[in-house]
Amino acid sequence: MSTECFDVRTKDGRTVAVWRDGPADDSATGPVVIMAPGFGQRMRSAGVLALMLTYNGATVYRFDALDHVGLSDGEIVDYSVTELMEALTAVVDTALEREGVEAVSMVATSLSALPVVQFAADRQCADNIALMLGVVNGRQTLLKVLDTDYLDWELDDLPPRVQIDKHSVDPRPIVAETRVVNWWELSATTDALSVLDIPVRNFVAADDDWVDIADVRKAFESAGLDQDNVVEVAVSGHALLRNPVALKQLLVDVTRSLIPGEGEPAMPSFEEIVSLRGSERELERHHLVSREGGQADPTE
Repeated sequence: MSTECFDVRTKDGRTVAVWRDGPADDSATGPVVIMAPGFGQRMRSAGVLALMLTYNGATVYRFDALDHVGLSDGEIVDYSVTELMEALTAVVDTALEREGVEAVSMVATSLSALPVVQFAADRQCADNIALMLGVVNGRQTLLKVLDTDYLDWELDDLPPRVQIDKHSVDPRPIVAETRVVNWWELSATTDALSVLDIPVRNFVAADDDWVDIADVRKAFESAGLDQDNVVEVAVSGHALLRNPVALKQLLVDVTRSLIPGEGEPAMPSFEEIVSLRGSERELERHHLVSREGGQADPTE
């Protein structure tokens, strides 16, 4: 896999760090895939899936979210779906222009499913979506995580910080955005899904402590989508990506979902996966060097 590191700007001038991955021999014949990070995840969290997709001919754009962990502007204390949407918009627009395509495939993990589904519905420039542990009912997910439904609270009454997946977050940006958009509601996700005439699949773990599979099934049914597109993964919990056995099957399923073909998708070797995991931190360092004026050659 060959990876190019660069930055893009949002309409407000904020910096979003992007990695463009392609086959090492520059033989991309598959789709252009945009990968949106889950809460608390960096670009390198999706390295193995990016490797798998490029192995099967895809060109992949990964990015770090704004107001989050990683190389993009802001800190995770100020997290909001609105800023994730801004980053997503800038990356998709860049990919469409650079690759000369009219549509992209999209992968969203966990909370990033909320803006990805909304973006796809609004822009109609996605031709395939794979959601991994995709949140469809943001309000219910926050309630599961925080044990309190803060979304209807007055801003002045909110606690200064809440803990989401071991990260300290100011709840005011999240609550404030609900006054403008309703992305956190199940009804909003259902409405967005209902206008999409493309394949949309949600790979959901059993007994997920963030995502209730009943909500996913309800959203897909209400939107008129086939229940076969709700794929239950036979592993419990939201930490699915930390389970090697489940991760391998998920890599195969998501790749097959985005790149249909005869037979099983091509798999990278165990040695390649181990090597990639060890090089992702170096790739971050490489990106920072290029941002500071150093050479930004593709890495392999």
